[in-house]
Amino acid sequence: MTKIEVILISGRTAKQGIGLEEGKSSDSYFDSVNHIMLSPDDVETLGIKEKDRVRVTTATGKVTVNWVTDKNLDPGLVFFPYGPWANQVYGSGTGSTGMPVMKGIAAIVEKGKGKVLTLEEVVNTLREDA
Repeated sequence: MTKIEVILISGRTAKQGIGLEEGKSSDSYFDSVNHIMLSPDDVETLGIKEKDRVRVTTATGKVTVNWVTDKNLDPGLVFFPYGPWANQVYGSGTGSTGMPVMKGIAAIVEKGKGKVLTLEEVVNTLREDA
């Protein structure tokens, strides 16, 4: 199975802002944050198709998410919207800044197995880990 090494960056998107206005339990919010954005070259390298899922793994966690193509991204650079799914792969350390580091994180992306967890399922996994 093909894996690629990437650098993750995070931020807010306009669609995410709309989803937040509708509520974090809305389908709009779920659809706006449960995916990563990949360059067309990375999509081709991974050999993934439209309905495939991907697994994102970092030194601090892993998560299975959807993906979309973003032609504005360079190969090896992956955008992950802020949210509960992205939080699964970022560390909690803030370096005394009050905000965890969510840009420039090394990760592995590969074709994923299984489904994308719902918000409730993500929260339940956090409870299990506590």
